[in-house]
Amino acid sequence: MPEVRDESEGLNGTFVLARPRPGTVGETQRVAHVFPLPAERPGVLVAYCGFEGRRGELDLLDRPVGMPCERCLVVAARRAGAGSIPNQRRN
Repeated sequence: MPEVRDESEGLNGTFVLARPRPGTVGETQRVAHVFPLPAERPGVLVAYCGFEGRRGELDLLDRPVGMPCERCLVVAARRAGAGSIPNQRRN
């Protein structure tokens, strides 16, 4: 499992919400991720949870819809200042 991106600099930058397009992953893996911008690698977005998406593989979302990526939500909430969120249990 990829490493979780949990920097302490806060959720003050630009980010996008996106999920994998149908057919790129199994239906149960089509969760909405939080991707910080700008991307560190051209053509690749890396979500807070470590999920990587490339151009043409993601549907950009204009609002939160569908099943969210829980790991992305926890990191985004911590970065936004919700310090009472416990560390996530690793399975």
